[in-house]
Order: sequence, then structure tokens, then C-alpha cells
Amino acid sequence: MKKSIMRATLPDGSSIPLTKLLEPLKKAGFEGIQLGVHGVGELTLRTADADATKLAKACRDEGIEPHSIYGGIRFFREDAEDRKRGLDEAKKTLDLASAIGVNAVLIHPGQLSTSIPYDDGWKLSIDNLKALKEKAESTHLRLGLENVWNKFLMSPLEFKRLIEEVNSPAVGIWFDIGNVVVFGYPEQWLRILGGKSIVGIHIKDFKRAHNDAFGTYDHFAPLFHGSVNWPEVMKELARIGFDDYLVSEDPLGHQPLPDALRELSGQLDVMIRMAKQ
Repeated sequence: MKKSIMRATLPDGSSIPLTKLLEPLKKAGFEGIQLGVHGVGELTLRTADADATKLAKACRDEGIEPHSIYGGIRFFREDAEDRKRGLDEAKKTLDLASAIGVNAVLIHPGQLSTSIPYDDGWKLSIDNLKALKEKAESTHLRLGLENVWNKFLMSPLEFKRLIEEVNSPAVGIWFDIGNVVVFGYPEQWLRILGGKSIVGIHIKDFKRAHNDAFGTYDHFAPLFHGSVNWPEVMKELARIGFDDYLVSEDPLGHQPLPDALRELSGQLDVMIRMAKQ
């Protein structure tokens, strides 16, 4: 397993350009980065493929692999014209991913609401993933639908059924370990989903309330200070054959950046050792 970090956890481009963050990342022991498609910044839906390629080269020249991206894709749209525009944006995001040379794209499908009910969300997710899977397959990308707090896909069995309905080796789950702790156990999700379904992993911790009852949750917590059973999670990741980037989504706090990165890198080292035990 290798160490990576999500772009969103680093200082944004208005304070420190990404190119200035690559050297401290490398010095701290990170090997990869998950880039983000945002409204502004170094990577947007308006970024030309040539500029995306240049950004990727800058990362690789510093020894940091841009292995995946997030953002730029949203499935849950009420209006038909908005859905068409959303699919066009999703295809552009896949073009950016191809230009950068990443292996995977994380997808947050959107938020369920009174106007986007559960069954509509299910259909929109399947329809959009089917519309994108051929492009993903032809460019050797994998699409990972993330388990997020959006009132949707609340169990690994549902996730597995959805992936089976889309029926593509290019489509799976981007599994966020901390996001399931309030209503489940991540090591069980990993066992049920299996290695072939896992596109990528987000690392963060979550602290349940003291009585551990459903619906009585507390807060996200620093790594190893929450309720995630990290020895069991890492053992399960190893058992299902996951051997890719562990992408930290843990906030860096208020330490000087080099110190925060070294501390986080050391915590990921501990997790990787757990997987080998």
C-alpha cells in the first residue's frame, strides 16, 4: 500500500499553489495525490487538456503521482436539461482524467432530497454510470461511487447490487472508511464488497457517541482517536487484496504544514504495518 492525500485537505490555491506543496509532500513520505476538479483553481471543467497534462507532469517531476481525481460529476439533478448538462460535464471530467493519466475518478452522486427521492437517485446513478462506463473502459479508468452522507446506499449489500446492475469492470465503490462508522462497521463493508469492487480508499476516523446507538453520533476525529477498529480494517484490506493508495482525508490541523504532513505520513505508515501483520 502507498501513501496519498486528498487535494481538499491541503491549503487551497489562493494561499499556496499546488506546485509549492509537492516538495513538502515528497519530503514527508507521500507518494501520491488525489487532485480535485473545482470551480476555481488549478483544475476546473474549463481546464484545457494540455494544461491538465502540464499539471500532471509537474506532480510527477516532484515524485508525486496524481493517481485519481474527484469532483466535476454530479448525478442527482431534477431538471432534464440540467441532467444533460451534467452528463456533458462528467464526460469532460473523464477527458481531464485521461489527460492527467490518473487511474480512477471518485464520484459523489449528489444529495437525496424531497425533490430527488431514493428510487430516482438509484435510477439516475445506474443510468449515468452506464452512460459513462464505455468511455471509462476505453481509457482504462475506473469510476468509484463514494459512500457519502447523502441518505443513499446505506449498506454494502445495496452498493454491491448497484455495481452488479451497471455490470462493468470500470465501475465500483470509492470506499470512505470514516463515513460508515455512524451506522456500520467498515471492516464488514470491505469483506462484503470484496477487492474487485473497491476502486479507492479514503482514510479518516469517526468517533461514535458513548452508547454506540444508531443515530446518536458524535464527530469526525483525528486518526486513531475515533471508533474505527484500524487493525481489523487494515487486516481486511490486506485480505481482499487491496494494494493501492491510502488517500488521507484527515484535516491537517494548525501545525506548520511540514510538521502536519510528517505526522500524517507516520500515521499512514502505522496503518500499512498493520496490514502486513
